[in-house]
Amino acid sequence: MPLTLLEVLRRSTRHLAASGSETPRLDAELILAHALGVDRISLYVQFERPLAEEELALIRPLLAARAQGRPMAYLLGRREFFGLDFAVDERVLIPRPESELLVGLAIRLRPDAERAADLGCGSGCLGIAMAASLPRLRCDLVELDPGAAAVASQNVAHHNLDERVRVREGSWAEPLEGLGPYQLLVSNPPYVTTSEWERLDRTVRDFEPRRALDGGEDGLGPYRELLPQLPGVAAPGATILLEGDPRRLGSLERLAQELLGGVATLRHLDLVGRERVLEVRLP
Repeated sequence: MPLTLLEVLRRSTRHLAASGSETPRLDAELILAHALGVDRISLYVQFERPLAEEELALIRPLLAARAQGRPMAYLLGRREFFGLDFAVDERVLIPRPESELLVGLAIRLRPDAERAADLGCGSGCLGIAMAASLPRLRCDLVELDPGAAAVASQNVAHHNLDERVRVREGSWAEPLEGLGPYQLLVSNPPYVTTSEWERLDRTVRDFEPRRALDGGEDGLGPYRELLPQLPGVAAPGATILLEGDPRRLGSLERLAQELLGGVATLRHLDLVGRERVLEVRLP
């Protein structure tokens, strides 16, 4: 007898639970909906529908990949961030909810900004979200890795922001020389220490790009490269927003004051009360 959608969902949930998924039912529902080309709600009105072998053939490899630890965002090829839909794959870090704080701060602190830059942009989620919220803002997305830059370009086109958002390949602020000045500069650099990266959950360590996570021996290496480049492209009084590890935001603040000199700094808390974003205001 052909398997019904409900029976496939039950078996998939059991399989993912046995494989260590923390949300096996949700994962199974998302995989089935994606494979069948419907939304999750539509599954509930089709529970008794028999699934054809060609439909099962679409579901099986997705379940196998999830059971091996591949992140759901990569399986589905999408991730929601700041209320927007972004394409993601193994070339870019999966956007995290905590990074939405950085976007919210940018919008609140510098609604007047005309030029902004997202440095080390990955999927482009920070800069695109800012530009989508501030209709007058023009934003440059800078990314060193060509594969990640291609994903960012795809997301710019998806959100119809080609006229105001541009992807530039290069290291940190180097591609921006002569293009500024920028009133707003944001970045979410790699800030996990190398030893911490080695101990990350396998669903992160084995699938997400190490270059977007590993910040070196003390987790501050990328900031040492980034910070000295900013005064050359920033406008007077520019705002710099940097995401960081809550355990090391104080060290990042001292580093910013050392490398930039004469700047005002402020640490911002995330939704669970941890210091997550460092605000730097240039003279």
